[in-house]
Amino acid sequence: MTLFAESVHRYWRALFVGRTIYRDDKLSIVINPQLEDDEGVTILHTVSDMHTAVALLPEAAQSLGAIGIPGEAGALTEARLREGLVEIGIVMHGADNLYYLPNAARDAWLAEPEPDDVRRLRANDASLFAAFESRASEQDLEAAQVGIDDWAVFGVVGEDSRLLSAASIYPWDGAALADVGVLTLASARGNGYATRVLRTVGRHAMTNRHELQYRSQLDNPASIALAQAAGLELFGRWEVPSPDSQE
Repeated sequence: MTLFAESVHRYWRALFVGRTIYRDDKLSIVINPQLEDDEGVTILHTVSDMHTAVALLPEAAQSLGAIGIPGEAGALTEARLREGLVEIGIVMHGADNLYYLPNAARDAWLAEPEPDDVRRLRANDASLFAAFESRASEQDLEAAQVGIDDWAVFGVVGEDSRLLSAASIYPWDGAALADVGVLTLASARGNGYATRVLRTVGRHAMTNRHELQYRSQLDNPASIALAQAAGLELFGRWEVPSPDSQE
């Protein structure tokens, strides 16, 4: 029995299908020519088995092979692999924590009554949303990635008719996953708004045959705390090359 929805496991398994060039208990490397160019090195560390899976485009594998990685004998460490990536000019972007709803919590989420202070935002709420954005910092806006034009948007509207917290989702990479962004105004934090709006948008995703995907940088404790408070569990850590990386 899987801990998370099968669609979660199926999406991530598909990235690591290909010709295996290295495998041990802690590390595996495959060549997958179907990877997108900007994800030509994809690394996933799953917490359930503490295994790090690496998928490479053929060009990246060839460059690593030219410096003797993975090699023909002896164990390859993840540290050595990462050193090799730097040697061939590939710098990995900061990892994202990947959180999903565990199967054991699904029924409780779906049965939970809708909060009175959370509602779906529509196109005619554009001015409300714009005013909300104007009260948030540029840093918070960049980190949250919440948009009124996303697939579905939900928000908490206060007694003064101002938006205090919002969450939006959009389909992820053509899969049955809904990536989510959450933003709460600094002045409104500590009231549970983000947790309620996150759980509400998660129910919307599930009732529309998608699984909620929550990503957080490893060095963002507030974001990690929100995922945990909402009942999501850590699936793994995902890395791709920095946009400025050159092979």
